[in-house]
Amino acid sequence: MSNQDENLVCYKMLSVWTADTLPEAFKNRHNTKSGTWAKLQILSGDLTMEFMLGDGTVTNRIKYSTLQQPPLIKPKQYHRIAAYSNDIRCQLSFYAKEDS
Repeated sequence: MSNQDENLVCYKMLSVWTADTLPEAFKNRHNTKSGTWAKLQILSGDLTMEFMLGDGTVTNRIKYSTLQQPPLIKPKQYHRIAAYSNDIRCQLSFYAKEDS
């Protein structure tokens, strides 16, 4: 995370997902609630994320891997996991401002 994110603290870390355990909800358009940032760490394999507007219009589609990790997802940013490799292993963490 960058210097501007230093005041964020992890308050929840989910278990590691594989191609067989990746929740269906994350494959559909969704967002984080107000005041919550999300960080998906890729442990193996790769995945493609789509970032979009509230109406579902895709604004960016990017493939990530262990060498190019997804960015910190800001509160209320719509996104979804559009595709992933069979060997994907990833873990999602949620962050909030330290003073929250």
